[in-house]
Amino acid sequence: MATSLGNATVITLPLTYLDMVRDKKEAVRYAQMGLELARTMGVEHVSLAGLLASALDYGHLLDAPPGLLTTGHATTASSVLKTIEAVLTSTRREWASETVAVLGLGSIGRTTVTTALATFGRPGRLILADLASKEPEVRALGEQLQSEHPNLDWSFVNPAQLDRSPLYDSGVVVGCTSTPNVLQVDRLRPGCIVVDDSVPHCFDVGRAIARADETMDLILANGGLLQLPERFPVLSYAPRLLHDSLGWPAGLDDGDTMTSCFLSPLLMKVDPSLPPTLGQGVPTPAVLANLDALERLGITAPPIRCSGKSPSDAYLAQFADRFGTVSSRS
Repeated sequence: MATSLGNATVITLPLTYLDMVRDKKEAVRYAQMGLELARTMGVEHVSLAGLLASALDYGHLLDAPPGLLTTGHATTASSVLKTIEAVLTSTRREWASETVAVLGLGSIGRTTVTTALATFGRPGRLILADLASKEPEVRALGEQLQSEHPNLDWSFVNPAQLDRSPLYDSGVVVGCTSTPNVLQVDRLRPGCIVVDDSVPHCFDVGRAIARADETMDLILANGGLLQLPERFPVLSYAPRLLHDSLGWPAGLDDGDTMTSCFLSPLLMKVDPSLPPTLGQGVPTPAVLANLDALERLGITAPPIRCSGKSPSDAYLAQFADRFGTVSSRS
């Protein structure tokens, strides 16, 4: 990807998520090979895309010189926040009056909610949703957030709960989990906005798009993309098996959006003051520094999109008329 900020390269490892979980030694071996390949190409910064960060102990299992490796999670959290802000503006909604659920409180979820409170302030209500096994650490996070933001109304929810769950009272759901289809589309309340950075998506995409088409009462947005101010060429290489059998692209294309973790090393090259982030969670100042860098460089949230499908202007207008809480004259 030859952008005006510099070149970014994506190296794909021959591993599924299950491979990474079942054989951590093999995951480390392949990732280390990818890291060494990047270094021979003269790459200055490397981020761990997708689920590699969590599979590799957020970078601690790899041997890399200081400053080379980052999880990219500061940029990813920045991307999610910019998307939330853009979607709320498009739909005439207000963070301060929303019931907001954050689904998945791993590194990105924890970083996103902490920085959201620091930048947007308190929502009307905050729901922290994660597996029952994570309840003690999520409750500790909630108590920490409440100490930093007095009068914060928050609660813990297990998304697997089968009876009526407060999760489905939410007007905004932010997905940051690796558990697929944990969010049940048909239980979402009318007017719900879902901003999802989960890999794979935390909901049934086909059913969600079908509901949006049928009832026009749902907004679905990818949370991990950013739009650069200029289009750029993209040259892709793919083995014939992946190209022919799986439809992976090969050849020359162009685009103006980039996955946030792909962009993270470029931001570090352009602004050497941006720190690499290793380990779970990212300090709020690092995310704020990334947000400032994105603002200076004219990098924005892309148009609302999920799995290649975007709502029309007419859809957004009627959604805002039905479910908006801020006057169009405001």
